[in-house]
Amino acid sequence: SPGLALSSAGNAPIRRFTPSTERLKFEVDPTTSTGTIDLAIDHDSLAPRRSVCECPLKGSITATLRTSGSGKRSLTLEKIELVTAGRGELEFVWSPLIGTIRMVIPGGLLTITDNSPDPVINLSANGRFSHPGYKFQVGGTGQVETTGLVLRRKIGNTETDLTIEETEPVTLAGTLTREEGRWHLDLPGTILKDQFEVDEEGTTLDLIFTSNIASYAK
Repeated sequence: SPGLALSSAGNAPIRRFTPSTERLKFEVDPTTSTGTIDLAIDHDSLAPRRSVCECPLKGSITATLRTSGSGKRSLTLEKIELVTAGRGELEFVWSPLIGTIRMVIPGGLLTITDNSPDPVINLSANGRFSHPGYKFQVGGTGQVETTGLVLRRKIGNTETDLTIEETEPVTLAGTLTREEGRWHLDLPGTILKDQFEVDEEGTTLDLIFTSNIASYAK
């Protein structure tokens, strides 16, 4: 808890804090947290197509908050576990003869977890932070359904593996604030990207996953 002390000059009060360590378990709020899935498909013989959908996110974040005697705070992120809390559906449409591809990602099947050593993140006075080089791991599958003569023959109904063992490094930016007696951790606009080859003909899927996370300490 903060207190006041006199400086060596004898007249300028200095704020002192009791050093503390607090372990925090945040619950991700699915009513305000979202994951946006942006998927582009590119096949040699077909015009490229893109589709976007949004799903609620749930999960938890485990962290340790340290406060020094000068009042400076640091946050160590130990575990981030997210999962889609609703169904995602992406649709790619060509001509009636070629057909459509619909990818369905059932709720609870797409997971996002941290894949970095626990970073110690220094917080500014207002709780803001930005930490580069953070990596995630993505797991899950999409159920692929096709219509149309060409696509039914080429692809049919199948499953696509959406696993990313290790994402490209991203900057983890957000704020830690205290409201109504508990800590709130917000991580807006974290973007994960990857590319998948889905067949031997060079068909590729480009995935951009953007998470907006709002969480509160239990």
